Amino acid sequence: MSDHTERNPIQTVIGFCILGGFAVLAILLLWGFFVATVPAGSVGIQDTFGSVHADTLQPGFHLKSPFTSVNMMSTRTAKYVDYGSSDKATIVALSNDGMQTTMGIAVNFHINPAKAVELYKNVGMGYMDIVMVNPIHSVPRDLISKYDTKTLYSASKEGSTDRAKLEQELYEGITARLNAIGVSDSIIIEQVSIRDIDFPQVYKDSITSKMRMDTEIQQKELEVKKQQMEAQRVVAQAEGEANANIALAKGEAEANRIRTASLSPALLQYTWIQGMLNNENAIYIPIDENGIPVMRSV
Repeated sequence: MSDHTERNPIQTVIGFCILGGFAVLAILLLWGFFVATVPAGSVGIQDTFGSVHADTLQPGFHLKSPFTSVNMMSTRTAKYVDYGSSDKATIVALSNDGMQTTMGIAVNFHINPAKAVELYKNVGMGYMDIVMVNPIHSVPRDLISKYDTKTLYSASKEGSTDRAKLEQELYEGITARLNAIGVSDSIIIEQVSIRDIDFPQVYKDSITSKMRMDTEIQQKELEVKKQQMEAQRVVAQAEGEANANIALAKGEAEANRIRTASLSPALLQYTWIQGMLNNENAIYIPIDENGIPVMRSV
């Protein structure tokens, strides 16, 4: 009797655990049947045996029919994944001058929450492969065939005006074509970026050679300009020195002319007299009014 009494509490605990497990499982099943949880940045699309509800479920907890499935559709910014494997779409086409060109682009987009139900009904959850692949490939092909290789090569450089121009045309073209084949304004293109533009190796080698030649030509032109500037400097210096000498000669001639014009007989006589007075060894000889020395007897 004592052994049987000691085993009862253990059996009771086990029984409660089993009952508790069944209760938790039942709650989880009921939760899954009657409650839908929509994560942040998403909307819930309610589908009851193929009948899609007009209203979307916003982020949070929602009660629902056990026969209604809720499909989550993200409305956050997302990257287009090309054929489900790469976030870069690679397009190969011929430029308008016949050069094979490879362009890689990346596309950022988001789902318009107001159009999510319509997109789900008309396209489905696989909208990326169904309606996005064609515009994202066809628009760049058309764009490549529109431009020559020189422009496309310029656009391959980050920060170039040609690159910005092509990205804007890609954005506008993909948006327009996407709206034409899918649910209008349901997929919002945010940005189209050119990742790279590539050409055959032969063309790249020729471009490198041309750039090298252009650099050498620019260096030669710079040397010639330096020589021309030095020659101009020497000529200017010589002209300056010549003009200075001419000005000096003119100045001296003018000074001599002024001095000569100022040497009157009276001034010359006065200067002579002053010189004689200042000379102790000079002998003074008077002269008359005609300039003839006056002879006096002693």
